[in-house]
Amino acid sequence: SSWMVARRMRAIGPWRLKGNVVRGFQRGSKQLGWPTANLDPKAFEHDLDQHAEGVYVGFAKTKDDQVHKAVLSLGWNPFYKNEQRTLEAYIDHKYDADFYGAEMTLLVCAFVRPQQDFSSLEELVDAISADISFGLAQLDQEPWCLFRHDDIFSAT
Repeated sequence: SSWMVARRMRAIGPWRLKGNVVRGFQRGSKQLGWPTANLDPKAFEHDLDQHAEGVYVGFAKTKDDQVHKAVLSLGWNPFYKNEQRTLEAYIDHKYDADFYGAEMTLLVCAFVRPQQDFSSLEELVDAISADISFGLAQLDQEPWCLFRHDDIFSAT
Protein backbone atom coordinates (compact mmCIF):
# COMPACT_ATOMS: atom_id res chain seq x y z
CA SER A 1 0.00 0.00 0.00
CA SER A 2 1.06 3.57 -0.57
CA TRP A 3 2.08 4.22 3.05
CA MET A 4 5.01 1.90 2.37
CA VAL A 5 6.25 4.19 -0.38
CA ALA A 6 9.12 6.18 1.13
CA ARG A 7 9.27 9.75 -0.13
CA ARG A 8 12.07 12.18 0.51
CA MET A 9 13.60 15.10 -1.32
CA ARG A 10 17.03 14.34 -2.73
CA ALA A 11 18.62 17.26 -4.52
CA ILE A 12 19.61 16.64 -8.13
CA GLY A 13 21.02 18.77 -10.93
CA PRO A 14 19.03 20.81 -11.35
CA TRP A 15 18.17 19.63 -14.83
CA ARG A 16 17.10 22.42 -17.16
CA LEU A 17 15.10 21.20 -20.14
CA LYS A 18 13.24 22.90 -22.93
CA GLY A 19 11.15 21.28 -25.63
CA ASN A 20 7.68 20.85 -27.02
CA VAL A 21 4.74 19.14 -25.38
CA VAL A 22 3.91 15.91 -27.20
CA ARG A 23 0.97 13.53 -27.01
CA GLY A 24 1.48 10.79 -24.44
CA PHE A 25 -0.65 7.74 -23.71
CA GLN A 26 -3.63 9.86 -22.65
CA ARG A 27 -3.67 7.84 -19.44
CA GLY A 28 -2.85 10.74 -17.17
CA SER A 29 -6.14 12.54 -17.24
CA LYS A 30 -8.53 9.85 -18.35
CA GLN A 31 -7.67 6.89 -16.14
CA LEU A 32 -5.79 8.51 -13.33
CA GLY A 33 -7.28 11.95 -12.84
CA TRP A 34 -4.12 14.02 -13.28
CA PRO A 35 -3.53 15.59 -16.67
CA THR A 36 0.14 15.52 -17.58
CA ALA A 37 2.29 17.23 -20.18
CA ASN A 38 4.84 14.99 -21.89
CA LEU A 39 8.11 16.64 -22.85
CA ASP A 40 9.30 15.73 -26.34
CA PRO A 41 12.04 13.10 -25.77
CA LYS A 42 14.17 15.00 -28.29
CA ALA A 43 14.55 17.68 -25.63
CA PHE A 44 16.73 15.39 -23.54
CA GLU A 45 17.65 12.55 -25.94
CA HIS A 46 19.71 10.13 -23.84
CA ASP A 47 20.83 12.68 -21.23
CA LEU A 48 18.53 11.15 -18.63
CA ASP A 49 19.22 7.48 -19.37
CA GLN A 50 21.55 7.10 -16.41
CA HIS A 51 18.99 8.56 -14.00
CA ALA A 52 16.60 6.41 -12.02
CA GLU A 53 13.06 5.91 -13.18
CA GLY A 54 10.70 7.42 -10.69
CA VAL A 55 9.11 10.56 -9.33
CA TYR A 56 10.80 13.96 -9.41
CA VAL A 57 9.73 17.51 -8.66
CA GLY A 58 10.48 20.92 -10.06
CA PHE A 59 8.92 23.84 -11.89
CA ALA A 60 7.42 24.25 -15.34
CA LYS A 61 6.54 27.10 -17.64
CA THR A 62 4.40 26.69 -20.72
CA LYS A 63 1.88 28.61 -22.78
CA ASP A 64 0.57 30.89 -20.01
CA ASP A 65 4.13 32.11 -19.36
CA GLN A 66 3.77 31.56 -15.61
CA VAL A 67 6.05 29.31 -13.57
CA HIS A 68 4.12 26.53 -11.82
CA LYS A 69 5.09 23.72 -9.47
CA ALA A 70 5.42 20.34 -11.17
CA VAL A 71 5.58 16.69 -10.12
CA LEU A 72 7.25 14.58 -12.79
CA SER A 73 7.57 10.95 -13.75
CA LEU A 74 10.61 9.68 -15.61
CA GLY A 75 10.27 6.24 -17.16
CA TRP A 76 10.70 4.03 -20.19
CA ASN A 77 8.05 4.34 -22.82
CA PRO A 78 6.79 1.02 -24.23
CA PHE A 79 5.44 2.99 -27.18
CA TYR A 80 9.06 3.47 -28.26
CA LYS A 81 9.85 -0.21 -27.55
CA ASN A 82 11.47 0.92 -24.28
CA GLU A 83 14.26 2.60 -26.20
CA GLN A 84 13.11 6.04 -25.29
CA ARG A 85 12.65 7.63 -21.89
CA THR A 86 9.57 9.75 -21.29
CA LEU A 87 9.28 12.67 -18.92
CA GLU A 88 5.72 13.48 -17.92
CA ALA A 89 4.90 16.54 -15.86
CA TYR A 90 1.82 17.08 -13.75
CA ILE A 91 1.68 20.88 -13.62
CA ASP A 92 -0.06 22.47 -10.65
CA HIS A 93 -2.34 24.69 -12.71
CA LYS A 94 -5.72 24.29 -14.34
CA TYR A 95 -5.38 24.86 -18.08
CA ASP A 96 -8.52 25.42 -20.09
CA ALA A 97 -7.30 23.49 -23.14
CA ASP A 98 -4.64 21.07 -24.31
CA PHE A 99 -1.36 22.59 -25.37
CA TYR A 100 0.26 19.94 -27.55
CA GLY A 101 3.05 21.52 -29.56
CA ALA A 102 3.55 24.40 -27.11
CA GLU A 103 7.04 24.99 -25.75
CA MET A 104 7.60 23.81 -22.21
CA THR A 105 10.51 24.81 -19.98
CA LEU A 106 11.25 22.50 -17.07
CA LEU A 107 13.58 22.73 -14.13
CA VAL A 108 13.84 19.46 -12.19
CA CYS A 109 15.43 19.89 -8.75
CA ALA A 110 14.74 16.81 -6.62
CA PHE A 111 14.19 13.06 -6.76
CA VAL A 112 11.32 11.83 -4.57
CA ARG A 113 11.09 8.06 -5.03
CA PRO A 114 11.95 5.27 -7.46
CA GLN A 115 9.38 3.77 -9.81
CA GLN A 116 7.39 0.98 -8.20
CA ASP A 117 5.00 -1.71 -9.29
CA PHE A 118 1.55 -1.53 -7.78
CA SER A 119 -0.83 -4.44 -7.58
CA SER A 120 -3.91 -2.44 -8.57
CA LEU A 121 -4.93 0.75 -10.31
CA GLU A 122 -6.30 1.96 -6.97
CA GLU A 123 -2.88 1.59 -5.29
CA LEU A 124 -1.26 3.43 -8.18
CA VAL A 125 -3.80 6.25 -7.92
CA ASP A 126 -3.23 6.50 -4.15
CA ALA A 127 0.52 6.65 -4.67
CA ILE A 128 0.30 9.34 -7.36
CA SER A 129 -2.04 11.35 -5.18
CA ALA A 130 0.44 11.14 -2.29
CA ASP A 131 3.38 11.95 -4.63
CA ILE A 132 1.62 15.09 -5.80
CA SER A 133 0.63 16.36 -2.36
CA PHE A 134 4.10 15.62 -0.97
CA GLY A 135 5.87 17.23 -3.93
CA LEU A 136 3.74 20.36 -4.06
CA ALA A 137 4.12 20.94 -0.31
CA GLN A 138 7.91 20.51 -0.49
CA LEU A 139 8.22 22.95 -3.40
CA ASP A 140 6.74 25.70 -1.22
CA GLN A 141 9.70 25.43 1.15
CA GLU A 142 13.33 26.46 0.93
CA PRO A 143 15.59 25.64 -0.75
CA TRP A 144 13.23 24.17 -3.36
CA CYS A 145 10.99 27.24 -3.77
CA LEU A 146 14.01 29.31 -4.86
CA PHE A 147 14.27 27.35 -8.12
CA ARG A 148 11.05 29.06 -9.27
CA HIS A 149 13.24 32.11 -9.99
CA ASP A 150 15.89 30.27 -12.02
CA ASP A 151 17.30 32.08 -15.05
CA ILE A 152 15.92 29.46 -17.42
CA PHE A 153 12.45 30.89 -16.84
CA SER A 154 13.43 34.48 -17.62
CA ALA A 155 15.21 33.57 -20.86
CA THR A 156 12.91 34.30 -23.75
